[in-house]
Amino acid sequence: MILKKYNGIWFFGLSGSGKTLASNFLKTKVKKFIILDGDKIRKHISFDLSYTLKDREIQLRRVYGMALLSIDSEVFPIVSTVYMSNQIILKLKRKNILPIQMTRDFQKIKNRKKIYNINNKNVVGRDIKMKKFAGLNLINNSDNIENLKKKILKIIS
Repeated sequence: MILKKYNGIWFFGLSGSGKTLASNFLKTKVKKFIILDGDKIRKHISFDLSYTLKDREIQLRRVYGMALLSIDSEVFPIVSTVYMSNQIILKLKRKNILPIQMTRDFQKIKNRKKIYNINNKNVVGRDIKMKKFAGLNLINNSDNIENLKKKILKIIS
């Protein structure tokens, strides 16, 4: 179903918005997939980068390149990153990779301070503004996982 409609899916949004949950659910719906998690790529490949805006742009280009390599190998990339740029959004659309911005009402999260550790610098959503992008916006406004799964299926169907 998904493989015929899109070449890949890219979730992006603030920490705690549900990207990993969405990715793990989506992998049950495709046969040949790879999860490209921006945090894991940063840990194993982009360890030379900091969290400045410039380095976040470099990280996005690297993750995008990995998604293209996956598609070339006939593997469906399920990508998740915190940051996103207009330049990458345009490239995704040209390659038929569906970008989905994940949002959440963080006022309702009890451990919100843990997500936005006040000692950290260059935090997307605090120091680095998260833009609103035209296109799909998946709002994760409940703690009900089944509701989020239904929303994901509606978007990809």
